[in-house]
Amino acid sequence: MHLAERNRRRYGGYIIHLGVVLFAIGNIGMIFYQNQTQGTVPAGGNLAINGYRVTYNSLAQFDTADGRNVARAVVSVTKNGQSLGELYPRRDYYYDSQQPVTIPGVRSTLEGDLYIDLVDWLPISSQGATFKIFYNPLVNWLWLGAFVLFLGTLVAAWPEREPETETETVKGSRQALPSRA
Repeated sequence: MHLAERNRRRYGGYIIHLGVVLFAIGNIGMIFYQNQTQGTVPAGGNLAINGYRVTYNSLAQFDTADGRNVARAVVSVTKNGQSLGELYPRRDYYYDSQQPVTIPGVRSTLEGDLYIDLVDWLPISSQGATFKIFYNPLVNWLWLGAFVLFLGTLVAAWPEREPETETETVKGSRQALPSRA
């Protein structure tokens, strides 16, 4: 801490470079290692991607008071056999503007993000739905790198303290002289 106080620009620059490295790691992970899959599965069926298994449980379709029709799926997510909980991808259809909006189910960790989109669903009698699943590894490293870069910029740009002054009496008058610290 004391070293950074003495030379803020140098240590701020080190922190900025660390942020750029974290940002680059996140970018490399997203660009080169992103995976996706798509499939239509019946209720109880599942899709797998990067160790994750997504099981389609159910689908509910209903109208809301604000003029939307919502189709919401319930899917269970497991990784290497361990349950991670449920996600709720959905598609909202706005009656007034006649526009559909897809809202993915998202599971976000430092390791990566799992996005599940409800693409289409079949009539209730056939009990099936189509999902598109994306796995983006290291995407949160981009955000971490941006935060560290911002922090380094603050450290480097923070103004230096003004040197303390001492007052001495020189030949009967008071004069401010810089300290010799």
